[in-house]
Amino acid sequence: MEILIEFDKLKGQHVIVGFDSIERLIGVGSDGDDYYYITWKGRSNKVNWSSCVGSVMPMKGHLLDRDYDQLVSIAKLNHWDQIQTNPEMRDKLISELIVCSPEDEIITELCFDLN
Repeated sequence: MEILIEFDKLKGQHVIVGFDSIERLIGVGSDGDDYYYITWKGRSNKVNWSSCVGSVMPMKGHLLDRDYDQLVSIAKLNHWDQIQTNPEMRDKLISELIVCSPEDEIITELCFDLN
């Protein structure tokens, strides 16, 4: 499936979602009718599901390397999953983020690594 190939290339990267929001691509999900990119802003208490009918715009390889590296550096200093040093607390944070309705299914392994 093309969406999963795209996810494999972009997982963990900062992408532009909805033409106005920079978020990290962490997964792909489905509600049975549509597929969704699962993204996260890093300091939000929820993830966003955006229809794959639209697309996410990759930033890595399109911005100057030093500019993209600056985004990653800022994320390492500010995103909750990056600054949490206690693995149990980090796992708790992630499990609280990923709350789905019964008809939703996360179809990829979630990627919280920064790439």
